[in-house]
Amino acid sequence: MKKTLLNVALTSVALLSVAAQPVVAHEAGDWILRLGAAAAQPDASSSIIHSSALGALAGTGVDVKDNTQLGINLVYMVTNNLGVELLAATPFEHDLKAEGLSFTDLGSTKHLPPTVTANYFFGPSNSAIRPYLGVGVNYTTFFSEKLSHAARNELGLHSLKLEDSWGLAWRGGVDWEINTNWLVNASFWKIDMETDASARSSLEGGVGVVKTKVDVDPWVYMISLGYKF
Repeated sequence: MKKTLLNVALTSVALLSVAAQPVVAHEAGDWILRLGAAAAQPDASSSIIHSSALGALAGTGVDVKDNTQLGINLVYMVTNNLGVELLAATPFEHDLKAEGLSFTDLGSTKHLPPTVTANYFFGPSNSAIRPYLGVGVNYTTFFSEKLSHAARNELGLHSLKLEDSWGLAWRGGVDWEINTNWLVNASFWKIDMETDASARSSLEGGVGVVKTKVDVDPWVYMISLGYKF
């Protein structure tokens, strides 16, 4: 009986010891792939819309609406605390809204915002929960610009163009390790993103070339599932 109790006690101690072993969450040489929902919420503002025929159109501007897409990011752990990350996503599509004109639906655009950041992970590598902060650079390319029916017919506009953008990006988030390979993540980016938007009018006596500078400056929020390998 005593031998049985001793074996049970030793087994219990061994199990508790194993359970108490820290999980190695992130260490140098690891790759982490995360996929999830990425919501881009522009903190947009713009200059007054300027017409080559009429000059500055007082009280006008452009707003950029939210969009959610599949977000993908890949992290390489350079050290136990420093990781280099690439953000990618399926193309975001934003509705463009006019302010101060006789119509509000200006059109839409798509963009891809690849972003590279260096992230510092706080705490020891055996922590199951690792918060982090980072900074890096963003490149945004705009494409598939479309003008609304009202913009094309009321102002005779065509050839909407948004210039590509370079800017700084700030990064923050937290990884929660479920087991050796899988983790969940909640995170954000704040991106400096600005573009020059222009279109032309084909109407005789129309507004000519219209231009404005748009500060998109989105907050991007992402909830994702990650795999470490």
